[in-house]
Amino acid sequence: MNSSPRDVLIGLLVSTYPDLKKRLTSRLGSAEAASEALQDTYVRLQRTEIQGELRNPRSYLISMALNIASNRRRSEARHLSAADVEELLELADDDPGPQRIAEARSELAAVERALEALPSRRRAMFRCFWVENADYERIALDFNVSERTVRNELLLATRYLHAATEETFVAGLQKRLAQVSPQ
Repeated sequence: MNSSPRDVLIGLLVSTYPDLKKRLTSRLGSAEAASEALQDTYVRLQRTEIQGELRNPRSYLISMALNIASNRRRSEARHLSAADVEELLELADDDPGPQRIAEARSELAAVERALEALPSRRRAMFRCFWVENADYERIALDFNVSERTVRNELLLATRYLHAATEETFVAGLQKRLAQVSPQ
C-alpha cells in the first residue's frame, strides 16, 4: 500500500523524535522550545494534506518545526506577559483628578487676584514678560522706560505675587501632604 506524504512525515516524526528534538534544541537554544515546535508540527501534520512529492522528508520536518517555532516567537513578542500587564496597571495616573483640578483653579484665582492688585503699569509689564515672552528691551521700548526700570518692576511684581499667593500655595501643599503622609 502506498503511503501519503503526510503519513510518511508523521511516521518519520514519531520514529526519529529524539534526534529531531536534539537538532532543534541546538538550533532553537531550548529543549522546551524544540518540544513545543515538534508538538505543533505533529498537530499541523494531522490537519494538513501535503501535496506533491517529498524529496527530503527529514529536512521538510526540520524546516516546518523551525518555521513554527519562529512564528511562535513572533506571536509571543507581540503579547504582553502577565507581569508586564500588572506593571502597567500599577502605573500612576498622571491625569489630575477632580480635586486637583479644583485646587489648581483656586490657585490660579489667587494669582489673578494678586495680579489685579498690582499697579497697572507693573501688571502690564509682568504680562508682557510672562505671557508674551517679550524681552526687557522690547518692554522698555513699549513703555518708554529703561531696561533697568523694567527689571525693577518685574522684580517688585514677582515679590508681591509670591508674598500674596504664598499662603494659598502653602495651605494647598500642606493639604496634599496630609493626604499622602501616614497618620
